Amino acid sequence: MSLVTITNVTKRYDPDIILDDISVAIAPGDRIGLIGRNGCGKTTLLKIISGMLTDFKGDVVLAKGCRIGYLSQEPDLERNCTLRQEMLTVFEERLALEDKMLMLAEEMEKQEAPHLLQEYARIHEKHERLGGYDYEHQINRVLSGLGFSDQDFNLPVHVLSGGQKSRATLAKLLLEEPDLLLLDEPTNHLDINGIEWLENYLNTEYNGGVLVVSHDRYFLDKIVRKVWELAENKINIYRGNYSKYLELKNIGQLVDRRAFKIQQAFIAQEKEFIERNIAGQRTREAQGRQKKLDRLERIEKPKTDTRTLKLNFTQSTRGGDDILRCQNVGKQFGDKVLFTGLNFEVYRGDVVGIIGPNGSGKTTLFRMILGQEQPTQGNLWVGPGLRLGYYTQELEGLNPDNEILDEIWALCPDQTPFEVRSFLAKFLFSGDDVFKRIGNLSGGEQSRVQLAKLLLEKANVFLLDEPTNHLDIPAREALENALADYPATLFIISHDRFLLNRLATKLLIFDVTKEGATTRFFEGTYAEYEAEQQKQVVDTKQNQQQLKSVQSSPPPKQTKSKSKRKRKMKAQRLVGSN
Repeated sequence: MSLVTITNVTKRYDPDIILDDISVAIAPGDRIGLIGRNGCGKTTLLKIISGMLTDFKGDVVLAKGCRIGYLSQEPDLERNCTLRQEMLTVFEERLALEDKMLMLAEEMEKQEAPHLLQEYARIHEKHERLGGYDYEHQINRVLSGLGFSDQDFNLPVHVLSGGQKSRATLAKLLLEEPDLLLLDEPTNHLDINGIEWLENYLNTEYNGGVLVVSHDRYFLDKIVRKVWELAENKINIYRGNYSKYLELKNIGQLVDRRAFKIQQAFIAQEKEFIERNIAGQRTREAQGRQKKLDRLERIEKPKTDTRTLKLNFTQSTRGGDDILRCQNVGKQFGDKVLFTGLNFEVYRGDVVGIIGPNGSGKTTLFRMILGQEQPTQGNLWVGPGLRLGYYTQELEGLNPDNEILDEIWALCPDQTPFEVRSFLAKFLFSGDDVFKRIGNLSGGEQSRVQLAKLLLEKANVFLLDEPTNHLDIPAREALENALADYPATLFIISHDRFLLNRLATKLLIFDVTKEGATTRFFEGTYAEYEAEQQKQVVDTKQNQQQLKSVQSSPPPKQTKSKSKRKRKMKAQRLVGSN
C-alpha cells in the first residue's frame, strides 16, 4: 500500500500552470529524487504532499496514520531555548512518562501500595517501548553527525546562523522518524562530512520513504532509486539513481529523435506520392493514402532546451607557470588557530579542489591569496603577472541597489545596450529581466549575475568559493563544461563532489579534530581520494577485528607443557640414578 497517492493534481499561479494533471505514488521505503529547473514547481509539490498547500485541483490521499516530516528551506525553530532543548521537544512523551515515574517513586517511598508499583511498572514498560533513555545518545549522534560541536549544544537557538538553523531543523526531523521524509535541498548547509553522514543514515538507519529535492548529483546517486523529473508541468519517472536517469534520458531522447525523423521521412514520401498521382490513373490509391495520412497520429518534434547558460571563459594574458607556493603557512585570529603547517605548490593549469568543514579556514586562504589577509606564520608567495578572478560564496561583489543591466554595463562601458543585453541573454536574463534590482533577485539569479561579471574579468586564475551553491543542475552542468574547457588555473572551494570529481586534479583538505586543525595536500582526483579514504576505513576495521580476535582468544594452556617438563625431569632423575 502506498504512503501517499497523488491523483490528477493541477496547480496554477495565474496565469501560469505549475503542475498539470500529475498522478504519482510513494511507497514505503521509496527513495525518490525530484529534479527540475529552479522555479518549475518542485517545492510546490512538496508543500501539496505535506498539506501546507491546499489550493489545488486533484486528490492527495495519505495512508492511515502516515506521519510526514517536511524539511523546508525556511527553518522553523523556537527562539527562546537552547539547541539541545529544541531537540528534546521531539521526546516530550518520554519526558512526561519520566516525570510520572519520578512522582510514583516518591509516593512509593512514603507508602507501600501495590497499585503504585503496578502503575510504575506499566509506565516503565511504555517508556521502554518508546525507546527508554537512549534519546540523549540519539540527540548527540545526530547533532554531531550534522556538524555541531559539543559546545554548540547549549547555544540559544536565536544566536545560530542561518545555516546552523537549517541543520538543526534537519536534525530535529530525523529524530522524529516520520513515515515519509520530504527533504527540500537537505545538503545546502552541510559540508562533505555532514553529507556523507546523512547518506549513511538514510541508507542504513532510516526505513521510511524519502522524497528529496536536490541539485547535489553525487548525493542523488548515493541515495535515490527512482527519479521524478518535473519538466513542462509533468512528471517523467525513471528507475535508478541520477546517473542511471541521465543514461535512460539520453537513450529516450535518441529514440524520440529517430522516431520523429523516420515518421517525417514517411510523411514526405506519402505526400510526394499523393501530389504526383491525385489526378492520374492511381487517383483512388492516392486518396486512400491521404485518408491514412490524415488519421496518422503524429509524433511531436522533440523539444530542445534553449534555456541553458552559455558560458565561455577567456583569459586576457597567459600568466606564468608558477602560480602559488605555501611554505609552513599558518593562520590564527587571537587564540583561535585556523590551520598550521600548510605546504603545497600550484602550477599553471592545475585545478585545486579545496574541501573541509565550515569554518576551517578555506575562505580565509582565498583572502590570503588575494592579499586581503596575511599569514600568521610561514610564507605565501603568489606568482607575478596573474589576473585573479574571485567568486564569493556570499555574493559580496554585487550592489543590491543596481539593476542587472547597470551592474554588468559598468564592467564594459564601451559596449552598446544591445550588446550588453545580448550578453545577459546567455545568462537567461531577457526582456524586462535586465531591469530587475539585484537585491530583489533569488540566490540562483544573483549567482548568474556574478558569473556574468566573472566572465568579463578575463582572469587567468579563478578563485571560486562554492560556485554551484544556488544553481540548478542544468546551470551546474553548463558551468562545469565551461570550466573544463578553461585553459588556466582554478582554485575551487566546494562541497559539490560531482563538480570536484570531474574537474579537480589536486585536493587541499582542511580538517578539524579534537587534537586541532590539520591540512593535507593530495595529488590526485576526488575519486582517488575517496577510494583511499574507503581503503583506510576497511584496513582500520580489519586491524580492529584482528586485535579483537587476538585479545579474545584463550591463553595457551600451560598444563601440558608443565607435565612434559615434569616427565622430562623425572626421566632425567631416573637416568641419573642408574
